[in-house]
Amino acid sequence: MTDAPALSARIEAAFTRIAETRMAGVPVMNPALSVAMRGLHRHGGHWVGVLVTPWFMNLLLLPVTDDGARRVGGKTALALPSGGYEGIWGHEDALGGYWSCSLFSPMFDFADQETAVATADAALAEIMTVAEGTVGEGTAAGGDGMALIWAGTPPAPVPARTEPLSRRALFGLGEGPAREERAP
Repeated sequence: MTDAPALSARIEAAFTRIAETRMAGVPVMNPALSVAMRGLHRHGGHWVGVLVTPWFMNLLLLPVTDDGARRVGGKTALALPSGGYEGIWGHEDALGGYWSCSLFSPMFDFADQETAVATADAALAEIMTVAEGTVGEGTAAGGDGMALIWAGTPPAPVPARTEPLSRRALFGLGEGPAREERAP
């Protein structure tokens, strides 16, 4: 059985190798940053967390159990507590398959690792918080909505946004009433 710290270490090791090999010398790399897996935890049938690298920050969902072969680059709708997101299937030999959703790329807006990690933590907290007016979205009686989606039976369609979600809105920085601070 895999636990979060062991899986986080495997993810960090795999993407550190990528940074040192495939991404070495690529101009999109921010030399002030390193690889860090943040907030990895179980959600339904997946491990969910945010991966910070010198070239991207992505939401990752790794299946707890092998759910069959998928085509790298294939897309699906991911139902998370805050709403629907588009996930792209990836695969690394050291990890197996995973869904990813880009949060930032490239990473030049981040001056240091501390700021990137704090942003990753804030993004994950927002993504895993039920949005106002969407209670129950992505879930169904008797089970987690993510598990149903992976089984091929989505619980309910996620309403399409009329406007794309901006980064400011994702992090709650849009206009409107001030939000209450949440305890960690």
